[in-house]
Amino acid sequence: MPPRLRLIPCLLLFVLATLFAFGPKNASFTTSFEEIIARFQRFTKEYPQEKVYLHLDKPYYAAGEDAWFKAYLVNAKEHTPSQLSKVLYVELLNPEDSVYSRVAVEVQNGLGHGDFALPDTIPAGQYRLRAYTSWMQNFDEEYFFHQNLTIYNPRMEDVVPSVVFEVKPQSKGDSVRVSLSLKNHQGEPLANTPFTYLTQTGRKTSAKQKGVTNAQGLSRFALLLSEKEDRQNTKLQLTVTEGQNAYVKSFPIPLPNLKPDLQFFPEGGNLVAGMWNVVGFKAVDATGLGADVSGAIYDQTGKKVTDFKSLKFGMGRIRFMPFKGMTYEARLSLPNGSSAVYPLPAAKEQGVLMTVDNSSPELIRLKVYLLGYADGVNRPKALHFLGQSRGEMYFRGTGTTGKDLVVVEVPRKSFPDGVSQITLFSGTGEPLAERLVFVNQGRQLRLSLTSDKTAYKPREKVTMRLQAKDEAGNPVAGTFSVAVTDQQKITPDVNGNNILTNLLLTSDLRGHIEAPGYYFSGQDPEAALALDNLMLTQGWRRFVWQDLLQSKPPQLTHPIEQALTVRGTVLKTSGKPEPNAVVNLFELSNIAGTLTDTTDAQGKFMFGVAGLDDSARIVVKALSAKGKNALEVVLEKGLPLTLAKPRAPLPPPPGPFSQELARYLQGNREQLKLDQLSGKSILLNTVNIKGRVQKEEDDYASRGLYSRPDRTLKAADLPPGMNLIASLQGRIAGLYVSGDNISMRGGGPPLFLLDGMPMEMEFFRTMSMSDVDRIDVLMPGASSAVYGSQGGNGVIAVSLKRGSAATPEISRWRGISSYKGIRYQTAREFYMPRYDAPAETKLPDLRSTIFWSPTITTNASGTAEWTFFAADALTTYQAVVEGITGRGQVGRGLATVQVR
Repeated sequence: MPPRLRLIPCLLLFVLATLFAFGPKNASFTTSFEEIIARFQRFTKEYPQEKVYLHLDKPYYAAGEDAWFKAYLVNAKEHTPSQLSKVLYVELLNPEDSVYSRVAVEVQNGLGHGDFALPDTIPAGQYRLRAYTSWMQNFDEEYFFHQNLTIYNPRMEDVVPSVVFEVKPQSKGDSVRVSLSLKNHQGEPLANTPFTYLTQTGRKTSAKQKGVTNAQGLSRFALLLSEKEDRQNTKLQLTVTEGQNAYVKSFPIPLPNLKPDLQFFPEGGNLVAGMWNVVGFKAVDATGLGADVSGAIYDQTGKKVTDFKSLKFGMGRIRFMPFKGMTYEARLSLPNGSSAVYPLPAAKEQGVLMTVDNSSPELIRLKVYLLGYADGVNRPKALHFLGQSRGEMYFRGTGTTGKDLVVVEVPRKSFPDGVSQITLFSGTGEPLAERLVFVNQGRQLRLSLTSDKTAYKPREKVTMRLQAKDEAGNPVAGTFSVAVTDQQKITPDVNGNNILTNLLLTSDLRGHIEAPGYYFSGQDPEAALALDNLMLTQGWRRFVWQDLLQSKPPQLTHPIEQALTVRGTVLKTSGKPEPNAVVNLFELSNIAGTLTDTTDAQGKFMFGVAGLDDSARIVVKALSAKGKNALEVVLEKGLPLTLAKPRAPLPPPPGPFSQELARYLQGNREQLKLDQLSGKSILLNTVNIKGRVQKEEDDYASRGLYSRPDRTLKAADLPPGMNLIASLQGRIAGLYVSGDNISMRGGGPPLFLLDGMPMEMEFFRTMSMSDVDRIDVLMPGASSAVYGSQGGNGVIAVSLKRGSAATPEISRWRGISSYKGIRYQTAREFYMPRYDAPAETKLPDLRSTIFWSPTITTNASGTAEWTFFAADALTTYQAVVEGITGRGQVGRGLATVQVR
């Protein structure tokens, strides 16, 4: 279907950078609390932000599969479907953080869906999904959607390595002992298998060494890494020859330093002497994951103050009283028997200390201590509290400072579910302390999944029903996505990312949040304390108070996209911009539906085009203000890529596969054989030679909208030295050339195309026939109807020789260019066999994803129903449903289905 050529405005609003930080100590604040509130409310109202979440059909994939996703794009404040952006970019990043594949998804009412077709030849490794809008690129990449995704490829090789490194520092470098295990995907050891290995640091590689596994598929060897090498990026490259194929894999070699990265975060922002302080801490290992640690705090005299130990994911808290003039350090006991020392932040002699008690089910209790102000110097004259969540203010208060302790109790129900930020300001508007709290009162959707039977037979029809209710038990209408997977092959990530953890927690925090589902499981009594430790250490990062208070001008470069944009620059032959040029954009199948714009002073133009999908052939044509076409149109290929930054955690060295994963990968190899039989796979054992007829059909398809013309003339068969128009005389029945006029079957002038782009007939009189490959003629009628009314008098399509040196220059300075940039992905339908149809019963059914639908909608009674057919295995299916309502209520539900 051709795109709806409709000019869509691309808005550019100005908004502040998305980081939180206290201002520098020497900053001057004289802003009243009322002005702070006014600026805050103005900021959140005028400059909205977006969040995006992707629901996937499963947590990992293998070559040859489709990775299906449903996109939920919401307003960051209320989590209602976003009406801001209509285009979402979804990228699959490879293990080197480069874009492997990229699609644009059309978003309607905050919803979209798509997929990545993973080729048979995709390299195995830890990939990452990244999703964002154009508008989101104005802010930190931290707030894009990110999800690590492991992709396996048992189709290219049958080698499963497991590597263990033992690294010990030596006087001249690091000694590394490597324990290697090689198995196939059936879990069988690869006995007596030769391999080679080397180390790689940047572009520098060591000499290649040889090895061989023993009868159990095991081998041990040693490496010596020089101290001069950049150990942060050193990898072991392993090559295993399997028949005629070579399996090559790289493994990062860990650093020998067993000392974790340990950071301290005083509650409220500062450590203040003379009172009990709470200090959060977080320890991270070399891979970026939390490291369990234990140790003690010592003062500068060597006296032990208190012990401490991490609770979960390397995070914990310390409670102690620092004294004036004393310094403190933490000493860790490391696994190798040594110790590590870390200094604590210096304690201030004078300051404001804010503590938060978030343990009560009814109240959030704040205590503010004013310490070191006995003489009254620098003592704040007033204290102001502001509590906000996702840019909406839910609490404000003012306290006097006549006493050294101020207690404030805030009803928990005042805040929405999710991350909230409480900030304490002085009377002059200076931020004094800040604390995050997490509120979860279960105000999410109640989603119930049921099936029509307790158990099913293989290939039997399954009917499932969804009931959606709000927290009060009332039925709700909403939009949902559902995935059903085989638990014998797909192990659910019970503590992984989901719609609740993303929208309520991780999307409002910077950095990697390890196992976010743990905090929502409700199964561990320590989860609430672990979540509060996360609030102490991770930190809100959506904006900078100082920027807001000082009205710092924002720096924005990316527009709000209501549609995909076709943008570019019109240049003179000198290479300088052509201002005020008239630019027309049209689609070849609907040339009459033209959009028009005028270039600015820099020669730039931009069109928002609705429905710009893979089927559209878009052409842009420019004329100067005086009607001349001696111009060059330079089109951009789409939204510029935002640099993908490396993110923790690093992929761990590969270990032995679980039974479920081994079964899944074996099924993938068996599916390859079925794909080869049906011709779906490119990994064929025979050479596929494409015949001449097929080649010609492909050639036609690549040159225009038509499949085959009514007549084709090869340029080599035309008289030399004659212009193209004159050479057509008398060669095609029904085509007439008389002087400057040309017609077909007595009609008007036909449509002329040059490599698919419309051109004036006069241009073809002057071009060299040596540049022409062939001339296709579409007579008026059914053949030319694909070009709409513009093709009503027939079409003459000229194709230039490929690789001709003259080809670029012919079209370059004629003010015309075809769009080859990003387009909307055409959504595909998930394939489900129907076993009530006899033709579907011939091949084994090895599916791991049994059912996927991104378009489930509940009615006014909160119900929806769908059906699918079970596969062959006797197993248990897990069904996962996630979704959202128009009011921003989110929910997730699980169920199992038995196949016996």
